[in-house]
Amino acid sequence: VCLNDHPQTPSQTPGMLSAAFYRSITLSSLLCTSRALSTAGSGKKRILVLGGSGFLGGEFSKRAIASNYDVTSLSRRGKPSEGAIDGVNYLTGDATQEGVISSVANEGDYDAIVHCIGLLFDADSGLADYNRFVSGSGSIIKEGATYDDITRKTGIYAVEAAEELARARSSNEPTSLIFTSAAEVGWQEDDMQPGGKLLEEFLAPGWLKRYLKAKRAVEARLVEGEQAGLVRRIVFRPSLIYSYDRLGSLPPVGAFILGNKVGLPFVDRPVTVQSLANAMVATLGKDISVSGIQRFKDVDRLASL
Repeated sequence: VCLNDHPQTPSQTPGMLSAAFYRSITLSSLLCTSRALSTAGSGKKRILVLGGSGFLGGEFSKRAIASNYDVTSLSRRGKPSEGAIDGVNYLTGDATQEGVISSVANEGDYDAIVHCIGLLFDADSGLADYNRFVSGSGSIIKEGATYDDITRKTGIYAVEAAEELARARSSNEPTSLIFTSAAEVGWQEDDMQPGGKLLEEFLAPGWLKRYLKAKRAVEARLVEGEQAGLVRRIVFRPSLIYSYDRLGSLPPVGAFILGNKVGLPFVDRPVTVQSLANAMVATLGKDISVSGIQRFKDVDRLASL
C-alpha cells in the first residue's frame, strides 16, 4: 500500500499548507511509481475515489477491490485508523484546493473517477455540529466548509481532471466519472419528480436550497464534459443512504420509505449503502454501457447484476 499521510497543523499559514501539500503529493508520486508500473500491465482498470475513507466511498472501494479494480482513495483523512481496506492506495489531500485532484489523477492515469465527497450540513447552515451524527462515517467537516467548497468545487475539479485524462489518451476514450448527487435535485424537473418545484420554493430551508444548487452546478458541468466527448457521465441520485448496522439513521429512513410507498411523487425510496456501492461498481463493468441519471430503481437493477 502506498500511503502519503501529511497532517496539516493549525499553526501553518495558508501558503505553507499549500506548499506542504504539493510536496506530499510529489512524495506520493515517487512512492507509487513502482506500484503504478506494476499495475499498468496487469489489465486492471484504475479508479480514483474522492472521499474513499468515508461512508459511501469506503463501501465502494471495498466492492471495487473485490471486483478486481485497482483503487486509490484521496481524502483529507487519508488511511482510516479503523476499517482500512486491504489493497486500497490511500492518499491524504484536500480536494477543495484547485489542482490537487488533477495532479493525483494525472499521476495515476485512471480509467474512472468516483466522487463520494459530500456533507449534509455546511458551516453556514448553523447545523454543522450535527454532521457527526448524520454522517455514515461520523466525519467532522473542515472549519468554515460550505457546499460550494465541498460539493461544487470538488465536483468541477473532478470533471476537469477527467477531461484531462481523456485528452491524454491516444484512444480518445472518455473518462468515466461517477458523481453522487441527490434525489432532491430532480425537484426542478417535472418529468422526474412532479411537485418538487413548489416544495423547494416554498418549504425547503435555505441550507437545502444551497445544497441542491451546488449539486446542480456539478451535474451541469458534467453535461458539458459529456457533450465534448471527454466524460462518460454517470450520476447517481440517491435519497437517504443507510445501513442496517447504523440504527440511528433508521427512523428518518422509515419515513422516506413510507412517503414513497404511499405515492408522494417528490420522495424517492432510500437505498442501502451496500446496494448503491454495488450499483456504482456495476456501471464500470466492461459489458455495461450506462450513462446519465440513475435513481433508486436503477440502483436496484444495477446492484443485482
